[in-house]
Amino acid sequence: MLLLKNHALVKIMHWFLSAPFIEKPDADTWLAPFVPGTRHTFQPVPAPYQHDRSRRQTNTSQWKDYYSHGAATWSASRQYSNNTGIITVFPQLALTVGLHKRLARRATPLLAWTFNLGSTYGGAKKILARFALQSVDRFIVHSRREITSYSDWLDISPDRFRFVPLQRPVEPINFAEDEARPFVLSMGSARRDYRLFFEVMADLAYPTVVVAGAQALEGLHIPSNVTVHHNLNITQCHELAQKARINVVPIDNSTTASGQVTLIESMMYARPTIATQSIGTEDYVEDGKTALLVPAGDHDSMKLAIRSLWEDQQRRKDLGLAGRKYVEDYLSDAAAGRELALVLDELEDRYQHVR
Repeated sequence: MLLLKNHALVKIMHWFLSAPFIEKPDADTWLAPFVPGTRHTFQPVPAPYQHDRSRRQTNTSQWKDYYSHGAATWSASRQYSNNTGIITVFPQLALTVGLHKRLARRATPLLAWTFNLGSTYGGAKKILARFALQSVDRFIVHSRREITSYSDWLDISPDRFRFVPLQRPVEPINFAEDEARPFVLSMGSARRDYRLFFEVMADLAYPTVVVAGAQALEGLHIPSNVTVHHNLNITQCHELAQKARINVVPIDNSTTASGQVTLIESMMYARPTIATQSIGTEDYVEDGKTALLVPAGDHDSMKLAIRSLWEDQQRRKDLGLAGRKYVEDYLSDAAAGRELALVLDELEDRYQHVR
């Protein structure tokens, strides 16, 4: 298909979208509605399984699901015209689609969005990853330091990686801080430093709520002022995030990114937020303006940050409002859609010269 633009013919690129959270063949989904212009069209390949990201590692059954999904995506792209590309979301689908592309030796643009690993690994899995992912044209990571770690691990040039901030749909604020029963909140299970957090909250004795999987708290002593919840739904989590006096995101991860979604959503709800400075948080915070960052493993710094915000209502308000504006300006679906368009334009232009 051709598009007349500035008196020149520009081909329209059709992208097959493979994401485990898309279960219906609705083209008006994910970031597609936020991509400006008419140069690109999108066709999701629905996931025939329930996506579960709570596990620390992908098990055999889940890999079979990802492989089937990747195979269906590759097959769909083969049945279309030459002017097609593939977008995957999450590393598992990037690997399975990349494997098909590598074996087929077909010039199909392949974009791996949200390429975030819980941890890197060695052995046969590393060999397979290096083989399959060589066929990815562009990796989108959501933390700048991941560019170096992943390019080294995969032996792929850093030029093929690009940092784009993780986005979240900007939602309205429906609940105010619970001033009658104030509490500190910490949510999430992936690589959280709850050992340190519990020690700090035991010292401060503030009412505290933790929402996490049981495995994230295994073997830890839970102070008497801490209430723990498991298996809350997303609506309940968002209500707690808005009612909390302070949200804390304690991270124990020096190699990959953790805690980004929790951090962004807390800022989105205009709540004052404290996070461990780490690969996953440092690109999302203007320290002291939109949220507070504390050094990893530093008991005294976290304790001081929580106590200072607990006692300073105006500072809590200022941080919350600044965080909300930052999310609206830079971490929204609209902001990510603009970045996605730039990447797709680049890939489409490159392959026009190849074909």
